[in-house]
Amino acid sequence: MKKNKLKQLYFPHDIFTDKDEKIIKMFYYFRKHIDDFSLDFIKDNFFLASFGLFWEIVQYLHRNELTAEEIPMLADELRTDEKFVRLIIEKFNLFRIEDNGVIVSDRILENLKKIKEKSEKNKNSAQVRWLLAAFNKSYIEFFGEEPILERSEIEVLKKYNEKIENLKELLPDILYSLKELKFDTDIKFVPNAHWLLKENNLAKLIDGTYGKLKHKATEKEIKEKQRKEAEAEAKRQEPSEIEIKMSEIQTREEAIEFIKEFYTDKKLQYIHPAHKKLLKKFDITIKELEEFEAKKNA
Repeated sequence: MKKNKLKQLYFPHDIFTDKDEKIIKMFYYFRKHIDDFSLDFIKDNFFLASFGLFWEIVQYLHRNELTAEEIPMLADELRTDEKFVRLIIEKFNLFRIEDNGVIVSDRILENLKKIKEKSEKNKNSAQVRWLLAAFNKSYIEFFGEEPILERSEIEVLKKYNEKIENLKELLPDILYSLKELKFDTDIKFVPNAHWLLKENNLAKLIDGTYGKLKHKATEKEIKEKQRKEAEAEAKRQEPSEIEIKMSEIQTREEAIEFIKEFYTDKKLQYIHPAHKKLLKKFDITIKELEEFEAKKNA
């Protein structure tokens, strides 16, 4: 069983369903075959119970995909007789079973199609509203006024949104770059939304025809940059591992031993700046280091 993902919680209900020829045949059948079922609590109005069960199945099929093999499961879920459910599904042409075993009806398929189309339309409308809101917000930020777009310009913006996956996220950079745009060959050029949304200018702005998109850091980005810089500076101010170990050295011998651990060359042609501090503190010469190493290896 696969669930149908529907946001709409209703579907069209024909008020003359009980006059449908197939439904009338179903009523007639159950009035004549009432003794074939051991459902005492509905014996008096068995044909009406079939009508209720029919709508239960219809509602179920709007919410879920059902196969012929799952009819026993559906009967159990509806707390009714499997034979009862199977007759309504299979006998009166109210439903049909596809080659893949899925139970459908043309009316249900049409309803599901309309619901999906409506959902897609609502989704697209919402996306357009969000896009225009984002466009207006950034435009006001950089130009100081709300753009008045014509219907054709909104359609152009919608088409770009369909082609460019992250257009909404790019809008601040696009509109900031538009505001800063200048042409040496046209000193009277005035950047605005109308210019942007005609003659493929938006695409040219994005692809770099007029230069790389510019980015104006937001207050949040500025604060984040300042935070990272502060953390980096604090880290630079922290004593290094060498400096910590050096602070623990108390004698010349410890200093010489500490320094020699970092070098394999007896000539000690290069001394780390941090080690030079130790040499100066304990008045140690390079010659002493070399002699210390020679004694150690003797």
